[in-house]
Amino acid sequence: MKLPFDCAEEAARVLPRVVEWRRALHRMPEAGLELPLTSGYIERELRALGLEPERAGSALRADIGSTGPLVAIRADTDALPVEEATGLEFASARPGFMHACGHDAHAAALLGVAAVLVAHRNELPFRVRLVFQPGEEGFFGALGVIEAGFLDGVDAIVGAHVGDLSEEIAPGQAGFLAGPMMAASDRFEGRFVGSGGHGSAPHRARDPVPALARFILDSQEIAARELAATDSCVVSVCSVSAGEAHNVIPDSASFRGTARTLRPDSRTLVERRLAGIGAGIAATHNLAFEWSWLGGYPPLVNDERATRAVMEAAAGILGKDSVVALRHPIMGGEDFAYYLERVPGCFWFLDTQAPARGIDKPNHNPRFDVDESLLGRVVSVNLAAAAALAGEFGKRR
Repeated sequence: MKLPFDCAEEAARVLPRVVEWRRALHRMPEAGLELPLTSGYIERELRALGLEPERAGSALRADIGSTGPLVAIRADTDALPVEEATGLEFASARPGFMHACGHDAHAAALLGVAAVLVAHRNELPFRVRLVFQPGEEGFFGALGVIEAGFLDGVDAIVGAHVGDLSEEIAPGQAGFLAGPMMAASDRFEGRFVGSGGHGSAPHRARDPVPALARFILDSQEIAARELAATDSCVVSVCSVSAGEAHNVIPDSASFRGTARTLRPDSRTLVERRLAGIGAGIAATHNLAFEWSWLGGYPPLVNDERATRAVMEAAAGILGKDSVVALRHPIMGGEDFAYYLERVPGCFWFLDTQAPARGIDKPNHNPRFDVDESLLGRVVSVNLAAAAALAGEFGKRR
């Protein structure tokens, strides 16, 4: 559908306000599902724009337009339990918390979208639902938003992520991939339980440490020898704990890790094999084995029609050289996946690094930052994407 304004011009007009919003949100990072400062600030700004947002906990939604298909645009709003080390003048005012993944930029850009759409609300040939979602960083926030009815009546959805997300795109470029774009983000934990003793007499104890070492090594064989080389899979044991003294064999050895897969059958296989490997090693070493699989987000799978429509819209705004068809998914997880299980849509990346100015740290780094001059691209592409999706999927009604 054709918009009654130029997306790039309108995004440039609101960019100064987007930067102000981003910096204000950056100062007040909150993690998890309960974000009273963040959601309160966003609600006040939406009302100042003339909207009447609805709440579901710390989630907010606001509809713009009165007729035509309904397209949702989602921004996540939560931060991370990270101590900021950027030295920015607008750095986090809350010790131990930081917007280290760009969600402040996502929310600010969506406020920019709101400002543009409100100015043209009587001319829109379709409707837009703005969705501000907490709890993306491992708290399954999207499920609460869905349960609250935020997807009711939605024909299609779009979302963006800023930062350093793919080696295939350069600063300022947007990346798109139809089909699986991001991985399932499952967690697991467990421990081997034996009996402790003196480090000089292991024959009088049942030592869990060698078992844990063997489990870590054997877990890597799943991807190397049980899945096809073309089937992406990552198994990482990232936390281990066993004993405290140099000469005491501990009673138990614990571990925690993550498994990343792109296919449902691979996901099931990894869960089953990790449990089996652990049990087998425990039996070999005469130990007990305790195991938990903590299912995370499913793979994020972009709809092919939606991705094509949004990618073409982005090329019309940014130019073809700034739009990249990615060849490979990334193994990070995103709960936007839950929206895509229910309605067609597209999730896309924008590289917001500026290495020449020292903005070159990856997402989740305590020195992470974004090139604010590029945030207008998030605004303009999401505006164009909403129109493209309304035209592509409004026909379903």
